[in-house]
Amino acid sequence: MGEWVLSASDGFSRRRNSAVPAGQVTDSLEERLDAVTAWYTERKLPTLYRVTPLCDPRIDTVLDQRGFSIEDPVLVMVRELPVDELSGRIVSLSVPTDGWAAIECEALGIDRTLFRPWLSAIRAVPQPACFVIAMDGSRPVGAGFGAISDGLLGVFEVAVLPDARLRGHARRMMSALHSFGNRGGAEQAYLQVVEENDAAVDLYRSIGYEVSHRYWYRRATVEGS
Repeated sequence: MGEWVLSASDGFSRRRNSAVPAGQVTDSLEERLDAVTAWYTERKLPTLYRVTPLCDPRIDTVLDQRGFSIEDPVLVMVRELPVDELSGRIVSLSVPTDGWAAIECEALGIDRTLFRPWLSAIRAVPQPACFVIAMDGSRPVGAGFGAISDGLLGVFEVAVLPDARLRGHARRMMSALHSFGNRGGAEQAYLQVVEENDAAVDLYRSIGYEVSHRYWYRRATVEGS
């Protein structure tokens, strides 16, 4: 819709079901917002915006005036990938197996009723990709994945079972994914983390990540917005 990108799938994942405004609006902003609402209403989805640094600031102001509340500000963090890293006790896969999916879902606490749409989103990840499982002896205790695109490694959903946290498993999975990215020709890695997740942000900072930018979502809280 102009320079804006509207995405809709099965309602699972805000990134796959949100509108991303970009550039200057050359037509009526109010009419554009009404058209976005109609587009999502037709698909029986809530109207959700992802507000990024590419968004004209006045759009965020108007969304606020229309009753769209902010949800979970996200930090985008980046780091260089200069060398391979040691990562022992990590299983690396090129595709998401049932075993990988089971441990990832358990670690993330995903409702089993959402398993199919979640797995559908994962299987849409472009190749080359790497799916990792952290092992504690013979027991899988964590999982995550990364994918290379345009010379960048994106790191996603690295999670550890609650009773196995704070033992270095997430750090080892990150190292395995960094090495995968390095071998695949990526020069930088990026990830996205909820700004209020202090433990995760501290971990990523400790292994060389710095904040590039932030974005947030705006969801309608007033009926008809």
